[in-house]
Amino acid sequence: MGLKSALFDMKEAMMNQQVELADEAFIHELETKYQLRAGSLVSYFNQLMMMKMQNQNRENQPGDHTKKINRKWTKVEIEFMLQYITERQEEWGANITEILDEVAKLLDRGYQSVNYKYYALMKSKNKTSHHQNDLQFTTISQTDLPVLSAEVMEDSLSLPEKASEEPSQEEDLLDILSGLIANVEKLPGMNLNELLRSLYQLTNMALQNQDALQEMESMKSKVHQEKEALQEKLAKKEQQLLLEKKRNDELQSEVAQLAKEIMAFNQLGDAAKIQNLKAYNQRLNYIIDGFGLVLKIGS
Repeated sequence: MGLKSALFDMKEAMMNQQVELADEAFIHELETKYQLRAGSLVSYFNQLMMMKMQNQNRENQPGDHTKKINRKWTKVEIEFMLQYITERQEEWGANITEILDEVAKLLDRGYQSVNYKYYALMKSKNKTSHHQNDLQFTTISQTDLPVLSAEVMEDSLSLPEKASEEPSQEEDLLDILSGLIANVEKLPGMNLNELLRSLYQLTNMALQNQDALQEMESMKSKVHQEKEALQEKLAKKEQQLLLEKKRNDELQSEVAQLAKEIMAFNQLGDAAKIQNLKAYNQRLNYIIDGFGLVLKIGS
């Protein structure tokens, strides 16, 4: 029962976000607690972490309300199920029904979905090996693994598995990441924890640079808007200045005409001045500017 308890504790810790990628101390603690062989939980930890990432990506997709029983089986889930069933039978010899129920809870799937998938894989294995009565196995070859998954309804055990579909980009990415982790674990001198930590730091730096770039673009946009507002304000001031200049020119023209009238009046003799005073006074009484305004200069 040590493997079962260890994996359920591991899953609970992941759900509560108490562990991170490649948490070697946490894995070693579980192995020691349940008296398991050193390194026996590493692959389970990586597989559960991969499935957690896949579920988070699925939940973040807009409009995706797919039920658990209808979601496609991934390669990581299939590998997890086969490995767990084999090791649980070797550990304790538990009833296959009980083990399948444990798998369903660990994968967050319906029992009937896990049951159907397991026996479908067994049938495929038996056809390949020509051992119809052999339901026990320890491994399954890469060529026999159905990389593409089929949708399974909870109440349709007797239905044949659907034809394989092209894998989505999300599944390809998760398969690549799973393979990368597995390969790094096999390479001497490679520290998976340090590698993932470095990649994580690089992605953080990339995000920070992206945020800085977006902030810079926002500042540029704000400066551009302020510049346009100032240019518009300046254009209005220039237009107002031109209007004022035009008005001043017209007033200067009127003043020049007034000066000529005064000069002409002053050159008249006294008798002429008295004779033309009334008409002259009416001409000078008002000056009409170009805007239609009346400037009174005499009574």
